[in-house]
Amino acid sequence: MVQIVRGRRQNKMNKSRLQEAELEPKFSKEQLKSARRYTPSQKDILSAVLLEQETYTHEQALSMITAYLKKEVM
Repeated sequence: MVQIVRGRRQNKMNKSRLQEAELEPKFSKEQLKSARRYTPSQKDILSAVLLEQETYTHEQALSMITAYLKKEVM
């Protein structure tokens, strides 16, 4: 019975996170590259990792920058 309650709470949390994500504004690659919040080197990374036809939140863009920087150099 405890697991069911936890499952319900978790579902509510997931739903609220999804709703928050839907409310966050999304931006094109060009909009993100021209944003003042990113450094020139971050803008270079955005140029490399973002797709032209997609839109992204700032949180998604930052996570893609972080993932790119954590890649192993060959």
